[in-house]
Amino acid sequence: MFVARIDGSMTSTVKHKSLHGRRLLIGQRLEADGTEVGEPLVLIDDLGAGVGSYVLVTTDGDLARQKFADNTTPSRMIVVGIIDGDPRLG
Repeated sequence: MFVARIDGSMTSTVKHKSLHGRRLLIGQRLEADGTEVGEPLVLIDDLGAGVGSYVLVTTDGDLARQKFADNTTPSRMIVVGIIDGDPRLG
């Protein structure tokens, strides 16, 4: 799991059947001190995170298959929590 900042959203004209009704967000992974790590990522969200929100993201593919009730879902990075306030620990 890691913390990310939501920087935008994406639109897809074609989605896997398990992703219908779920939003695709652009998130930037953050270190504990708030510094950015790597390139922006595509995150799957059904919690309603907005631009500027800080979220907790899981990379557990098994959780995705359980949550979406589909063993063929091509998802891995899923928003599992919205953090209230600034998550920097440093």
